[in-house]
Parts: sequence; structure tokens; C-alpha cells
Amino acid sequence: MANLPGLRYLFFLLLVVVVPASAFAEIFVNDIVALTREEILIKAETKSGYFAKGGKIVEFSINGKSMGSVLSGGDGIAYKIFKTGRPGIYKVLARSGKDIGSGVILVLKKGSPLVFVDIEGSLLAAPFAKKPVKSSREVIRKIINSYPVVYLHTGNIGITAVREWLWQNEFPASAVMSWQMGDIFAALNKKGIKIRAVIGSQAVIDSANEYKPASFGFDEEDSSKNLRTWQDIEKKLR
Repeated sequence: MANLPGLRYLFFLLLVVVVPASAFAEIFVNDIVALTREEILIKAETKSGYFAKGGKIVEFSINGKSMGSVLSGGDGIAYKIFKTGRPGIYKVLARSGKDIGSGVILVLKKGSPLVFVDIEGSLLAAPFAKKPVKSSREVIRKIINSYPVVYLHTGNIGITAVREWLWQNEFPASAVMSWQMGDIFAALNKKGIKIRAVIGSQAVIDSANEYKPASFGFDEEDSSKNLRTWQDIEKKLR
């Protein structure tokens, strides 16, 4: 499967146009991967269209429990301190007037093995596909019973559209993080989280090599390292 920019970039431009307007909330909440009993900053960006809008009162809630309100700064960003508890997925809502944004906090124990899935490099059947690669959703549902999963966004635009695409195609909920040329691996490794496996494009796999994860891709030019189907990946990760 080819590396991103070109046609896959055009896919997300198209996705931005065709997904419902509700997908582009006036509040954007960043997903976070954190350790148990870690004090973290939850960040929500208030917007007007595509532009940041400061001076808005934002109320945060986690798993339905209000965490109080704060005022967004001139850059449109509102912060809330939160101390995590037990491992699991925490749902974050940020509300300002009628506008609502959501995100997740994936909380793990130190040393937990984590599987990373490159959305553009392993889930898209074709650059303009609305549906995912065959069996990818079902296999990820099985993987997530054994290992927590983080979705990696490797494109140049539209992490909100990526989240919407995952939701529309009924993938298991988890954090969607920017790949940032491999910086995500360094950051989580520093926290003490083990990079168990990376599934995706060769560029994403190569950026994690120093952490020695299991790696799975779909590049038919190198059959010694890459697999052909998601069922193959499921067998290897059992």
C-alpha cells in the first residue's frame, strides 16, 4: 500500500466535503494517552468556523461527571487539569453554549503493551474509499480484547474527519493521535508504555524501528516482512 500524500491527501479533502456538518464541531477536544494516576491537561479549542475564537466559557465533563468550567484564552484554547484513575477509556465532553466537542483519554498502566494502527496506511481500501479494508474492523475488535489500540493519523488535514470516518464505519472507540513523523512513539516510550506492534505504511513502521515492535504492512514488494490480510495480523498477534 503506497505511502500517503498524493491520492490519500485528496481522499481527506473529499471526506471534509461529504461528511455531515455536525462532524466539524465548534469545539475540538484532543485525545490523550495517559498513565494511571497521572495528572494531565485536557485541551479544548473553541472555534468559529475554521478559526480559533477566544473568551468562551467551556464546561468539561468526563464520563458524564462535570469537571467545572473555564474560559478559553485568546488563542481559543481552554485547559482543565484532570488526575486519571483506573485503566480504561474515559470520554471527555467540552460544551460551550450549544456547541459540543468530544474526545477520549486512554488510560494505561505503566509498561502496558500498545498496538498502533496507521489509519491511512492500513484501513483505507483505496484513496477515495468510504469503506475500510476487508476484515480490518473485525480484527481490530479482536485485537482490542488483548491489547489497547491507538489509531494514528498520518495525513495533512482533517483529524476530525478521520474520527468521523472511524465512527461511521463502527471501529472500536479509542484515541486518535497524530503520527508526527514518529514523535508519538518517542513520547509514549518515555512514559514507559511498550510499543507492542505497528500496523501501517512502511514510513510509519520504520519510524518505530528503534523500539522493536512487531510490524505489519501490506506492501506486496516485500513479502518477507509484510502480510496480505488483516486475518494474518490477527494470527500473529494472538
